[in-house]
Amino acid sequence: QVDAYCRDRNDTGAWPLDRLMIWNKENKTAFCYVPKGGCISLLLMFMTKKGYMPMSVLKKKGYDWPAIEGAISRTNFEAKDQSLKREVIDSYYKFIMYRNPLDRLVSAYKDKTFNDVEYSWIKTSILSLKRRKDGASNSSEVNFLDFVEYFLSRPVMLLGDVHFLPIQRLCHPCYVRYDYYGNFDSFERDVHILMDRFGASDEYLRPSYYSNASTTHYEDYYKLLSEDQRRSIFNYYKEELEFYYLLFPKERGIHKSILNISDDI
Repeated sequence: QVDAYCRDRNDTGAWPLDRLMIWNKENKTAFCYVPKGGCISLLLMFMTKKGYMPMSVLKKKGYDWPAIEGAISRTNFEAKDQSLKREVIDSYYKFIMYRNPLDRLVSAYKDKTFNDVEYSWIKTSILSLKRRKDGASNSSEVNFLDFVEYFLSRPVMLLGDVHFLPIQRLCHPCYVRYDYYGNFDSFERDVHILMDRFGASDEYLRPSYYSNASTTHYEDYYKLLSEDQRRSIFNYYKEELEFYYLLFPKERGIHKSILNISDDI
């Protein structure tokens, strides 16, 4: 099915694939790291098992991002020989963890608008947009409606960020033919399948990883939006949803209940 879907799509594996494809030469395994797709647990496990990070970083509360970024730079494709990249793509066992794009968008909004100091510009930009729209508004609150109004204005910095780009544009599944597609909604099962693949025991899991992998859909967030806004979000992610349903046909149509629309794909 993936081959048929990709047959007429000319995917060249453009940025940011080189940054996000993590590989392990010892067991010839690679995976594409999807921000807001549950992959931080996989990434930390992978890096610790490979010896690029101590177990203390894996078990530490919160994230030691300088240590994580340093480990990523040692095992992704950036500044690497392109022949190695070709070898990994052609002959390694490759996997990816997919997530419903509508849920992933809400998760990114919640994390980057409220919890990440490096992304404080998002909240600042949204509040500036609200002031221009509402006049002398002193509100410091940013709800999902405010975020979507900003998102739909198509700001380059936001739409070009890896946390908000569709997974197809991150991991290029028509360029890299993945051997296994995990689903965030079955994270516990799929993460253990992948752990077996590169020989990692449960000691390599972060203590909080199960609680972080919520299978809750975010209908209540989308209820804040107008029908036009919900349909605009649907159109933006339509191609991504089409591929998601191809991979996980039992999920087909979930966008209708999340967005409260009747549009088919």
